[in-house]
Amino acid sequence: MERRLRFLLLLVMTILAASLTAPPAAAVPPPIHFRLHDEAAMPTARLCERVWREHGAAVADAILPAGVEPDTVQCLILPTATFAQYFARSLPDWGVGVAMPPGKLIALDHERLPTVGPGPESVFLHEMTHAYLFQGAGEAALPTWLHEGAAMQVSGEWRFTDNVNVILEGRLPSLVRLEGPFPRSAVAAQQAYRTSLLAVNWLESQHGPRAVPRIVAAAGRTGDFEAAFFEVTGETAGDFAARFAGAMRLRYGWVLLLFRWPTLFVIMSLVFVVGAVRKIVIQRRSLREPEDEDGMADPDDRAGGGGFPGA
Repeated sequence: MERRLRFLLLLVMTILAASLTAPPAAAVPPPIHFRLHDEAAMPTARLCERVWREHGAAVADAILPAGVEPDTVQCLILPTATFAQYFARSLPDWGVGVAMPPGKLIALDHERLPTVGPGPESVFLHEMTHAYLFQGAGEAALPTWLHEGAAMQVSGEWRFTDNVNVILEGRLPSLVRLEGPFPRSAVAAQQAYRTSLLAVNWLESQHGPRAVPRIVAAAGRTGDFEAAFFEVTGETAGDFAARFAGAMRLRYGWVLLLFRWPTLFVIMSLVFVVGAVRKIVIQRRSLREPEDEDGMADPDDRAGGGGFPGA
């Protein structure tokens, strides 16, 4: 009897220890259905499915308020011709993904996805972020800079070279200009995307890391972005845009000034002059020191002695 009790006690303790050390269950990703145009789309569908299992719950959590269940998203994976047939009028020619309001449909051009810089995974997560922004905001229209900045942040599309490009491209476009459609030019659009991400990052640095989902929740409740933005941040979107512009001038303005051609030319000229003067000084010093037959100056000659052995 005593042995049985010991055995049962040991068994219970083992089960408890295992339950305490077991890793937490992975978060269940929100529902998504992949719709394939043909068999050639299967590799992209499998890739996106794997990415969604790994990151889907985090994407929803980054955008939607706590406790909100996201609606199922239909993901169309299309060849280029079909993608263009449906979306060419609403997208620039370099677009390979799109999310449609009210956030229940996205589409990907699987043939051109591998040619895009961020890669298929980032483009897919980017569009899913748009879908949840549409779902969370409801009838309220969010400005494009918030849409694109949040999508870039969640999908992890920012690289070090983007920082360099932001600095060298010059003055950032104002957020007021980025409330509506982005430029169709690829170069201008890239600057708009980078500015939008900087704005979202700065928004969260000023008003907390959950500023975006709080604004989205308030917009969905009130039906008005301006009212939602003021409710969450205590300032108007216009005041925020002005403060953001000033902060970016302080952060990047001196570097931009440094690399502008007139300033850079002056700095390079000063470096050249300093280098030339240094070279002249070194040459004059070497001329003052007479060399012996081995190419080295004789210390006795410099002292005025005869220098003869045994003298």
